[in-house]
Amino acid sequence: MSDIHGEDGGRPAPGEATSERVRGIFAGIADSYDVFNRLSSFGIDRSWRRATVRAAALKPGMRVLDICAGTGDVSFALAREGVAEEVVGTDFVPEMLDVAKRKAKRFTSETKVRFSVADAQDLPFDDASFDVVTVAFGVRNLPDRAANFAEVYRVLRPGGRYVILEFSRPPFAPYRMGYHFYLRHVIPAIGGLLTHDRPSFVYLNESILRFPGQPALAAELRAAGFSAVSWRNLTGGIVAMHTSVRG
Repeated sequence: MSDIHGEDGGRPAPGEATSERVRGIFAGIADSYDVFNRLSSFGIDRSWRRATVRAAALKPGMRVLDICAGTGDVSFALAREGVAEEVVGTDFVPEMLDVAKRKAKRFTSETKVRFSVADAQDLPFDDASFDVVTVAFGVRNLPDRAANFAEVYRVLRPGGRYVILEFSRPPFAPYRMGYHFYLRHVIPAIGGLLTHDRPSFVYLNESILRFPGQPALAAELRAAGFSAVSWRNLTGGIVAMHTSVRG
């Protein structure tokens, strides 16, 4: 697993995820993260979360694990359905979960919601203990995706679903060029204005550009043992929803 060092053993590349870098970035922007999401996505992030809930295909009595849960928006969206028995949200950045826990004090649902600090690459849960695992905009920030995929496979029950919502690669070239311009120039400006930490948003956008495209991510999931792997582009491929099943 990568940590503070880059691919060549020196400084990490501009968009390379390391544990120390990711933890530091999200600890620093936790209190402004929700506002940034709303502004930078023009509010479309809400529809992406709704699509995640639909892809989870919740049924009564299910236990759901939401990894890289951050400030808890996906966890709450899953619990708001009132179908699953429990939603467990985890993240390895305590400052992000502090925001989620504050929100939880105002949240009511038939589904129990709880949050705990955990590394998505080394989950502290028993084998076959969840029916669904979700992750939204977190996989690209993991230094070792293969470790995460192995851990998710382990904690899922046979037939359980892994739902990944992540920024991706628009297939239409002109649209993709405009999107990349927005990533490189507009997003760091918005993030810098809100948090006074423009470099963190430069990293976040470089991490999107480094992340595998839809077919490549699907191939990684198949290599990890998942079956029924598919993806669906949202908002023209700015984000993609990958779903897969533990056999």
